[in-house]
Amino acid sequence: MNTRASTRPVPRDFASEAAKAKEAITILIVDDDEDCRLLFRDAIRQSKVCHRVFEVADGNQALDFLHRRGQWSHAPRPALIFLDIEMPGMNGQEVLKAIKAAPNLRDIPIVMITGLSDESQMRKAAEAGANSYTIKPARAEQFFKTVLASTNYWLTIHQYPGHHLPPEQCRR
Repeated sequence: MNTRASTRPVPRDFASEAAKAKEAITILIVDDDEDCRLLFRDAIRQSKVCHRVFEVADGNQALDFLHRRGQWSHAPRPALIFLDIEMPGMNGQEVLKAIKAAPNLRDIPIVMITGLSDESQMRKAAEAGANSYTIKPARAEQFFKTVLASTNYWLTIHQYPGHHLPPEQCRR
């Protein structure tokens, strides 16, 4: 039995800290397919993140939410956005460009999640500043696992200003 204490830094569990502080992390789902939004909600519910999920069905509603217009005048700022590409009206690529063009929004991680396995769409999303591009699997179980993994990565592992390990817990 090894009784020696580990000298490796212990990763900070932001999700647990948020839960303890009763500060739910806001996630915005932008998808015109109600069934997909249901799968998103179910997967996020299984994540290790204390969360609040908001949903909109198109790009214009997403921008209203993010800019706190109309019914969304008191909307919280999301810590993560799941954004579909194929939507009526303003598509996900246009929404992505609008978000990344807004100085007060451009740092929000955006996961493009779509049924399109199209390299030109992937390239456009990357060039416009998408943080991730994920294909919606055809099977609901795999879709669930994909959303769960993305949520856990972006909200518990990924480090960014205001959401990172303190210097004393880093290797250097």
